[in-house]
Amino acid sequence: MERVPPKEMAEKISKLLRKQRPDSNYIKKVFQYVRGNLDLKRKQNKQKRLPELMTNEELKRFYDAVWKASNRNHMVMLKLLLFTGIRNAELVNLTIRDIDLNSFRIRISQGKGKKDRYVLFPSHFRGELSQYISIQEEKGATFLNRIVVINLQQDG
Repeated sequence: MERVPPKEMAEKISKLLRKQRPDSNYIKKVFQYVRGNLDLKRKQNKQKRLPELMTNEELKRFYDAVWKASNRNHMVMLKLLLFTGIRNAELVNLTIRDIDLNSFRIRISQGKGKKDRYVLFPSHFRGELSQYISIQEEKGATFLNRIVVINLQQDG
């Protein structure tokens, strides 16, 4: 016997159920019984492994590299990640307006789960962050971590 395509089967089931004027809870319960009648078990999710942690020596080398970075942009971005715990995708979308230097907080817009939230940064980082923001503003940047490229070619 050949299987009926899923969409076609859904249409047949819908015709049967439509007469019952079902709500979502009713449908959920019906399919719970269907799974039971067919002896279907839900798939178990793969077991998640814990991340491997750095050794003390690796951690020390990492911090030394961050604190002694010669590229100011990289150093500020890494410190933001370390001090605030924000995600890379959130860092990419930070604008200068999102940073409140007076209350030591950063507004994350549409972070994980499409939710907005605030994260704090340490007070000792404010001066360095303020200088970085000033430089970015002088360049005409809107986003915190994007370098503005000015086209110096003249038309004509």
